[in-house]
Amino acid sequence: MRPTMLTILPSWPGEDGSCAEMRGPRVDGVRIANVYLVATEDGLLLVDTGMPGNARRILSFIDGIGRKPSALRDIVVTHCDIDHVGSVAELKRLTGARVAIHELDAPVLSGEQRPQKGGLVMVALYRLLRFRPVAPDLRLRDGDTIGGLHVMHVPGHTAGSIALVRDDGVVFSGDALLSDKDGNVLPPDPRLAFDRARALASAAMITARHATLLLTGHGAPVSG
Repeated sequence: MRPTMLTILPSWPGEDGSCAEMRGPRVDGVRIANVYLVATEDGLLLVDTGMPGNARRILSFIDGIGRKPSALRDIVVTHCDIDHVGSVAELKRLTGARVAIHELDAPVLSGEQRPQKGGLVMVALYRLLRFRPVAPDLRLRDGDTIGGLHVMHVPGHTAGSIALVRDDGVVFSGDALLSDKDGNVLPPDPRLAFDRARALASAAMITARHATLLLTGHGAPVSG
């Protein structure tokens, strides 16, 4: 079974074979950044985790589709900004899921390096929001595959930003390519980029794939 993610999912099979109604791949109730859930051959895969404090909300969503926390096998973060990795440590503690991130952002997630952007102000923000570092289980590279999703290195927003690409053209772009509330594509904000030129080049690279469905880090889904 390949990852099950469509714009509208009519049902999601529970562990007892029953089905729970579901509106789509985005986890409800997580604000600021989008969090997505993917069904794989091994269980469930989460794309990003939102800000600190979202772990219980995400697990409640999983419970609402008839699955147990232990069904979450992989947490893949598209980049190490706090609005995407804020709940990684708590989710790993509660579920035992593997944590995967690109090798260039891994030292920030583990606490070995300070955030790549924002200087001391960003360091203070991470502390204020009680970010908990976590050592990743998998350090991803361009061309790797996890849960049936292909890793595409799209640096610029951060050094280790990635997109995740499914064989049928569904793309999870993180913050490398954005959208508005109406599902229109937006370029990455150069003011928030680690490397502005590379961020724009990466956005163009994703756009050139002509995704059948683009699921961005912020904004509504974009149908191809």
